[in-house]
Amino acid sequence: MFNARLLLSLVFIVPFATAQSSSPPSNLPTVDPGVFSAEASILINGTVEQVWGVLTDFPSYPEWNPFVRSQVVTNKLLVPESSQEPVEDKRLIITSQIPPLDLPVSADTPSNPLNTHITIENITHVQPDLKRVAWKLYGSPDSVLSAERWSAVSAFQDENGINWAFYESREVYNGALASLVQSLEGEGLAEAFEAQAQATKLRVEGM
Repeated sequence: MFNARLLLSLVFIVPFATAQSSSPPSNLPTVDPGVFSAEASILINGTVEQVWGVLTDFPSYPEWNPFVRSQVVTNKLLVPESSQEPVEDKRLIITSQIPPLDLPVSADTPSNPLNTHITIENITHVQPDLKRVAWKLYGSPDSVLSAERWSAVSAFQDENGINWAFYESREVYNGALASLVQSLEGEGLAEAFEAQAQATKLRVEGM
């Protein structure tokens, strides 16, 4: 699985997504900065519960997500589970596009075979009370390549008294191959994380 990850060149980097007049506090956990990280964030005109629902509704990803085109919860033998809710220590089979597809997308939007990547991840944290979820690259020794992605949602009120949901996602990369991954996939991953943030906003605000 590690070799498949390398052959498919799936890994990530992104600058912070969206500038706002006031900065929401992060709901992501403090982690080691690693060799590099990929991240994006955005304010969404919706509730925290709405954004959390979109984030954790993996079967609906093909309908709106230009980056992660499929995300399937499986058991340790990679057999899909009947329930697709995220559960700690379950596996994920993730099919993505790097660079992402152009917005908007639907379940019928064709993928670009040259940009298609498939990875196996382990769900490391599911924290519904904190509205946080995380998964990590499976099958690679951390000393070679480690990549864990956290996503979080939190409430924010700006200086004008307007209430927002704050979506943020960050993946941290470590290991001997992290710098190579950064040089190979950095630009496409920047676009991909930003595209997913924008698509999440469109999905929620279109409800």
